[in-house]
Amino acid sequence: TECESEEKLEFGKLTKKPNDFFWYGEKHKGIGIFSYCDYKIELLKEFNPKFRYIIPLKISDKESSFLLFAIWAKDNIENPETGYITQVWLALNYYSRLLNLNSIFIGDFNSNQIWDNKHKVNYNHTAVVEFFKRNDIFSLYHEKNEIAHGKETEHTFHMYRKIEKPYHIDYCFASSEILKSGFEIQICEPSEWLNYSDHVPMIIQIEKPTKNINLNNSLLENITDKTNKLNVLTIEKFEETIKKLKENAYKYDLNTNHSEKILIFDSMERLTEIDRHIAELKKNGY
Repeated sequence: TECESEEKLEFGKLTKKPNDFFWYGEKHKGIGIFSYCDYKIELLKEFNPKFRYIIPLKISDKESSFLLFAIWAKDNIENPETGYITQVWLALNYYSRLLNLNSIFIGDFNSNQIWDNKHKVNYNHTAVVEFFKRNDIFSLYHEKNEIAHGKETEHTFHMYRKIEKPYHIDYCFASSEILKSGFEIQICEPSEWLNYSDHVPMIIQIEKPTKNINLNNSLLENITDKTNKLNVLTIEKFEETIKKLKENAYKYDLNTNHSEKILIFDSMERLTEIDRHIAELKKNGY
């Protein structure tokens, strides 16, 4: 997180050139993912820029693959109520079809259970942890140390780089299959790192996955999954709209036209909102 773009990093000088690299951000600051082995990094086509720094990636080599969600939960100037941990919760709902796959969610969540009362109950840190649990995904630090959220004894962030202002806001959540295979986790000493950053490194070592995930990199599959979950009445009333959405998603999969992709997301969002209203009317007997 807070990584400079490839042009600013100048690989081969102060930064060793990786075998594969992915960067997403604005101007010169964003998220960087580096591979120094045979793993290749592929952005999923269903990546929704609305959740701009919760980035779904397929990581793969010739033998195996898994999903990596690179996370930097930050403010949303356009809609402040959907920033920080709320954005993570909304993104998990959006990417829900992927959560049964072998996955790692890692980065700066800018969140802790101690701040639950600063967010709506349904969207706070505890809600995100419970959402993960329902999908068999757990925090490696808390599982390894058998400690509850909000009770951490090691800290990943020191405000203003002051040792006396410690917080635990960086996490690695992973599918249970990764936990069962065995892992090690280390939070580095702040005294060695605070000259460089207000965060300290979190180093995770896991066993290499032994199989490939069953996933087509397809926006069409995302749209199909979401439209299949709509109310029957919504599907009947908006049959042509849904058909057009799927056609556009298929075209995007073939051509990767980013301007077209935004229109697809906007249409799907409006359709989902209409579906919520229809569900509410049905619930009230209309």
